[in-house]
Amino acid sequence: MSTPAGALPGRESDGGEGRGAAAGGDPCQELRVTPRRRPLALLPAAACLCAALVSAPAIAGDGLSPVATYVDPFRVQAQGLRATGVYLHVSPALFALDVRSPGFQMWGWGLGAGRYWTMRKRLAIALGGFFEHMLWVNPYENSWAGKTLNFLRFGPELRIGASNERAFAYGLVRLGMDLLVGTPQINLARMFVAEVGVGLQGALGKQRRLLIGVEPAFDVSVPAPWLLIRARAFVGVRF
Repeated sequence: MSTPAGALPGRESDGGEGRGAAAGGDPCQELRVTPRRRPLALLPAAACLCAALVSAPAIAGDGLSPVATYVDPFRVQAQGLRATGVYLHVSPALFALDVRSPGFQMWGWGLGAGRYWTMRKRLAIALGGFFEHMLWVNPYENSWAGKTLNFLRFGPELRIGASNERAFAYGLVRLGMDLLVGTPQINLARMFVAEVGVGLQGALGKQRRLLIGVEPAFDVSVPAPWLLIRARAFVGVRF
């Protein structure tokens, strides 16, 4: 079979090639591959998206990241006084006086321990137990009491309030036994004590584990009608 005029030797030609050659075009133009055009307009948008993903915080406090990606709030690790854990308080300074007789003043120390929970955004609850030793030195002569009175108190305690990572403000409720030791009549007098008050704790240190706080309160013991205004300062640690 003869090769059509104008066609390249060794290559079969179709009608388009024949028309291109017949029109006097360059035969090599038929062998060139036209590159595909890339969507260059999308490159700036992709760069902005990558920068946002890299610079965005991994987790936001409300469960959504700045790029609207949902984050499971249960996987967020709370810090400081927003973290659930165990607490231990040591109170080296406790002062109390009877509202009916300001001269009846007591000093003491105490311990407290329990568990601490956080809920929702600010709600916090601490439930535990306490022990206190309070001492009264009798400044009067020829009174019904001896030279000293020792009060041993223990029972459950509850704190409910609001907290952030650094501070915990709350109301305080205590119920328990109040043992009066060293009266002239009997060696041991059993009473019940109820206490209500307020408190403020602060968390210190890099891990927010060191605690320091103060708790003013009012308590009453029955059947002996002790009516005490008291203040308690303490230090502690959170585990």
